[in-house]
Amino acid sequence: MSTKDLVKSEVEDFAKFNLIRYSQVWEDAEILLEALEINENDNILSIASAGENVLSMLIKNPNKIYAIDLNENQIACFEFKIACYKYLDYEECMKLMGVFATNNRLEIYKKIENKLSEKSKKYFNNNLEIINIGIINCGKFENYFNIFGKKILPLIHNKKMREELLIKKTKQERYDFYNNKWNNFRWKILFKLFFSKSIMGRFGRDKAFFRYVNVNVAENILNRTKYALTELDTSENSYLQYIVNGKYEEILPVSYRKENFEIIKKNIDKIIFIKETIEGFLNRKNIKNITKYNLSDIFEYMSDKEMCEIFKSILNQSKKGTRIVYWNMLAEKRASKYFEKLLYKEKQAKELLKKDKAFFYSDFIIEEIK
Repeated sequence: MSTKDLVKSEVEDFAKFNLIRYSQVWEDAEILLEALEINENDNILSIASAGENVLSMLIKNPNKIYAIDLNENQIACFEFKIACYKYLDYEECMKLMGVFATNNRLEIYKKIENKLSEKSKKYFNNNLEIINIGIINCGKFENYFNIFGKKILPLIHNKKMREELLIKKTKQERYDFYNNKWNNFRWKILFKLFFSKSIMGRFGRDKAFFRYVNVNVAENILNRTKYALTELDTSENSYLQYIVNGKYEEILPVSYRKENFEIIKKNIDKIIFIKETIEGFLNRKNIKNITKYNLSDIFEYMSDKEMCEIFKSILNQSKKGTRIVYWNMLAEKRASKYFEKLLYKEKQAKELLKKDKAFFYSDFIIEEIK
């Protein structure tokens, strides 16, 4: 299928897709796996993004995963990671990707360089700084968090206080720490400034991603962050630790954990890359029997009308029991408000949202075809 034949998505008219926007997936794979209830017969359609959640789903041994994205650089990023899992051992894989520290990433890269497609190899050979810093650290969104952790947080709290944030505490101790030590005037002011719609749109997410957001962006993210720092165990939150320290230490996301490496490696060829919009993919005549959908937060960027068109295609080609999972960051999107054939698994979704370590999402949606 040629580029001119691809079905266009609404967001393409407003957002840029010529960079690695996310070099990690900032969605909690643990609640995703619980929500999807994957089995060995499942054919999964997933937004590719930077790849971590697709890799995590391989742990459940599905039949196949179609990983789609409209951004060629995101696909190159994911292809790089797949080559790491496929051709390296655990230590080398984590070092080359940037999860573990090392001084010889370029040397390790030589082991997978010729395993990449010509297009991806050319991209990385022309951007060796991506290899040097570790691919998980090179995205626009990761750079945004890096600025917050290295430049903004030190203006608010000293190193000792930042370290204390991540120490194991009881829930009451976390609340006491937040209210009495962490939640000072500078935290409130600088947080709201840095995570405002204008600053976030310029340095983090594309400003087009806020087209359907009608709430106070910074206030909502601050509330979700307070929840993460008080209700959730900060010592067990890998996403929080990366934001504060600019790196991972002992606590790792699902796909980076040593105990999951071999099964991911074994199942790695079950991933099928497709550069396409979800609208285009769902219009294909040769793709059938999708039983699980991981749609990330794509509806955040769409009108309800376009969301409903996508769900019409899903309902037309998927069977009873098919599960669809997605996040809302700030825009309220839920397809089951419009389709009687969709069952909103509200209780399960709300319980999983309470555990979501990628804490900036306002809602988590699980829907099932009746």
